[in-house]
Amino acid sequence: METFKKLLRLSRSEWPQLGWGLLFLSISSVALLAYPHSIKRIIDEAIAQKDQSQLNLAALLALGIFAIQSITSALRYYFFTLAGEKTVKRMRARLFSQIMGQNITFFDKQKTGELLGRLSSDTAVLQNALSVNISMLVRSLVQALGGLVMLFMTSAKLTVFILVIIPPLGLLAARFGRKVKAISKRAQDALAASSGVAEEGISGVRTVKSFAQEKFENNRYDERLEISFGLSKEKIGVIASFTNLVSLVGLSAVVFIVWYGGTLVIQGEMTVGTLTSFLLYVITVAFSVGMLGSLWTDFMSAYGASGRIFELLEKETENIEVGIPQIKTGRIEFNDVHFAYPSRPEFPVLKGVSFSMDSHETVAVVGSSGAGKSTLVQLLMRFYETDIGSILFDGIDSKSYSLKGLRESIGIVAQEPILVSESLFENIRYGKPDATLVEVQNAARLAFAHDFITSFPDGYETLVGERGVQLSGGQKQRVAIARALLKNPRILVLDEATSALDAESEHLVQKALEDQIGKRATLIIAHRLSTVKRADKILVMQEGRVVQVGTHSELFKQETGLYHKLVERQFENSKENL
Repeated sequence: METFKKLLRLSRSEWPQLGWGLLFLSISSVALLAYPHSIKRIIDEAIAQKDQSQLNLAALLALGIFAIQSITSALRYYFFTLAGEKTVKRMRARLFSQIMGQNITFFDKQKTGELLGRLSSDTAVLQNALSVNISMLVRSLVQALGGLVMLFMTSAKLTVFILVIIPPLGLLAARFGRKVKAISKRAQDALAASSGVAEEGISGVRTVKSFAQEKFENNRYDERLEISFGLSKEKIGVIASFTNLVSLVGLSAVVFIVWYGGTLVIQGEMTVGTLTSFLLYVITVAFSVGMLGSLWTDFMSAYGASGRIFELLEKETENIEVGIPQIKTGRIEFNDVHFAYPSRPEFPVLKGVSFSMDSHETVAVVGSSGAGKSTLVQLLMRFYETDIGSILFDGIDSKSYSLKGLRESIGIVAQEPILVSESLFENIRYGKPDATLVEVQNAARLAFAHDFITSFPDGYETLVGERGVQLSGGQKQRVAIARALLKNPRILVLDEATSALDAESEHLVQKALEDQIGKRATLIIAHRLSTVKRADKILVMQEGRVVQVGTHSELFKQETGLYHKLVERQFENSKENL
């Protein structure tokens, strides 16, 4: 019942359309219920009395009833279905917005495929329930109740028998419905799990093919599908059993009615026309009740899906607007910061990190893999909050800033930049949605991307493909730099921005980045030490701690220090590669 109330609230904007749908449904149902009576009139008053004029009039009346019923039925379907589609469209939009509004910890725990399953398969189940099925449900309910009233008016004796078998059928429907609901929820969960496996395989298709593991991925997906199929098969079996039972009881009731009604006709207590109209009403009621049974199982499936959807819709989202609107200068301070990822709380990543950088200072962070370098960026962007200690911007705790303002003040270039499947223009403008073409071009020039962009036949309108697959690594990186610079951020963060590039691409990207040094606070996370030599200050991290601080020349002189070892190790590796 609570879920039904939630759906009603969600569809409030469509209530006027639902009102029109109910009006036409009422007219359609009345017309359908009047049809058996018109047949009774044809048989008893026209055919029995052999009156052609009465027959003509009754036939025209029946045709008129049919015309009204068909037109209003079509209008009923239109308004109910349109209202349902609009409600589901709004639900999908809200669900996607709700997913995007979650914090990073939420995404650490959820599989992308499962979230996509809720957006697609779960809402598709609900879409059927709220569009076509809701219309059919109301129509069948009205016709069943209206038919029962007409049955009483036609023959109370025969109607009493029908009323005896309806309550047991109702109890059976409730029992089967609960079973279908439970199975449906498990089936939807299993389908979402299979979607998660499919998403992993498709998104990582290059890795799959590079290891020739297509068969492994196929088997993995087949296993999840088999589980989903098994549950669907169980649900089909339950529905088939229920349908079989209802059909058997219904047809047996029709046989009894024909036998008992025929007896009443023979005894002169009922006319042939009355028996015919009674049978037509029985068929109408039986069809409507049968439809209600079928719809009941569908709605139980939708109920299971809606539970998963509302679980997400009611989940609290990040409030990105509350707080100080923007970072002004870009001065950063880390004060005794301790941190462990929520998914691995027993493994601390940062263990008392402290440092500061001024608004036009360039600070580089180096260290071996797992030292905690990239975690600094995660905390800087407030993807996660510190466990102990604080991060200050312009002397103010980062938690006092709005998430929106803080993140708009920081431009980030990651090792593997993610581009959207749009044009180069839209990808660069992603950093500033209202930017003009001139502003985009200027940012591209600063990132040394303008020349390669204009070499394409479509220039800035060139589509980059999914995740920028149409571009080389260096091109993607320069687009990402242009995107970050277009924001004109107070703080520029370069997280391993050149580590995956070839020498030529690295040279161009490095040139683009060096032009920005000194113009704003710049934090460089790097493996390649060639990218940090010009930094005003270098932090050397090891096992979650800052173990050395200084310039390149100062740190290199400390021959027993970690920085000196890192430089020598890279120099030896570069000689080996030669």
